[in-house]
Amino acid sequence: MKLRASLFSIAFCLGLLFAGFAAPALYADTVVLKNGDRLTGTAVKLEGGKLTFKTAYADAIAIAWDQVTSLTVSQALVLPTAKGQLSITSVERSEAGLMVATATGTSTLEAAAVTVLRSPADQKAYEDSLHPNWAHAWAGAVNVSLALARGNSDTATFGAGVVAARQTRTDKTSLYANTLYSKNAHAVPETSANTTAGGLRYDHNLNPKLFAFGSGDFSTNALQNLDLRSILGGGFGWHPIKSPQQTLDVLGGLVWTRENYTPGPTNSFAALDLGEQYTRKLGARSLFAEQAFLYPDLNNMGQFQLSVDSTFSTKLGKIFNWQTTFSDRYTSFPPAGTVSNDVILTTGLGLTLARP
Repeated sequence: MKLRASLFSIAFCLGLLFAGFAAPALYADTVVLKNGDRLTGTAVKLEGGKLTFKTAYADAIAIAWDQVTSLTVSQALVLPTAKGQLSITSVERSEAGLMVATATGTSTLEAAAVTVLRSPADQKAYEDSLHPNWAHAWAGAVNVSLALARGNSDTATFGAGVVAARQTRTDKTSLYANTLYSKNAHAVPETSANTTAGGLRYDHNLNPKLFAFGSGDFSTNALQNLDLRSILGGGFGWHPIKSPQQTLDVLGGLVWTRENYTPGPTNSFAALDLGEQYTRKLGARSLFAEQAFLYPDLNNMGQFQLSVDSTFSTKLGKIFNWQTTFSDRYTSFPPAGTVSNDVILTTGLGLTLARP
């Protein structure tokens, strides 16, 4: 009896040991290629003709889907079709097409019908992105700077800048604002800077390259006696460059400008809107963005206004960033006694804003 018990214990332990080694392979996804190669790991997704596959011994790799003869997964993947979604556990290539296995059985589909495979979570995220609510997918950054001096000097300078954008598959909303205030109690006048500029733009894609847009640009400048300058308009744009790393938009349209000065004058006129906007990712943590718009007065083409804005931001961890913002407003017809150009430059520690 003791011998039998010992043999049983040994067999039980060996069984557990074997199960421990076999379990990872048993529950791993498997992909077989046309050249006979066989990989085990995790199938992440199929998109753009590439199967993304993770293994325990290498980074995720992209496998050409037309080179795959079979795929077996431990957790069902979602296959979107014209008639609905299928939850599949395997795909096998044959001369007749692709044979897919589901919980209810197998069926053969044309190869052209199997172009996307996603996890249930990724499929839900994709569907949410098709009809996002207004609070979805915002990202941006804000920074604030403050400088004080006391004693022989009595100065205070405050600056702030914010940029934010919300981009979906069909449209993009972007906004920005910069402000600078500086005061010197030992000087006359005391206020040496008091200017704010901000704006927003909405783009709606007409096709992958063309889009329509509407925009508003606003600015005030106490030292120029400018109470408010509003530039409202819209037009059409073109994406000559659009990639995950960089984008370039070229825009053209018409705007209506209205300026209120104290004690006067008040100007209202139509103008052309000629501009460009460029963004560039610099590594994994930094982003550079700039935009420039020229507004020639349609009543007098010799008169124009120019706005230039740029931002450089570097992430310092998940929450903080170092951000530098630059804003320039130029008018060729300033009120008497004031200069044409006003510049805002702010830099400092900021917060990264993001909402999925």
